Amino acid sequence: MTKTEIAKRVVSGLVMFSTASVVKQVIQNSTSATTISERIAVIIAGHVLGAIAADASKVWTDDKIDELIAWWTKNVTEKSQVSV
Repeated sequence: MTKTEIAKRVVSGLVMFSTASVVKQVIQNSTSATTISERIAVIIAGHVLGAIAADASKVWTDDKIDELIAWWTKNVTEKSQVSV
């Protein structure tokens, strides 16, 4: 496993967990479920929408890490090799 893969897993894991948690809490706190079936529906919807948002955030963070590595390679690594 490369350093890039490790970084992606760590960052994506943190972002996914945080995103899912926030989405779930927003849904649960902004709905007024009165019956048990409504409460169950809110809990399930919160988990599902949280998971969807978490998956989307993983793709976004992976792309940003790739962009950062490409920038670093172009602007730092390649330039330091030229000047040596």
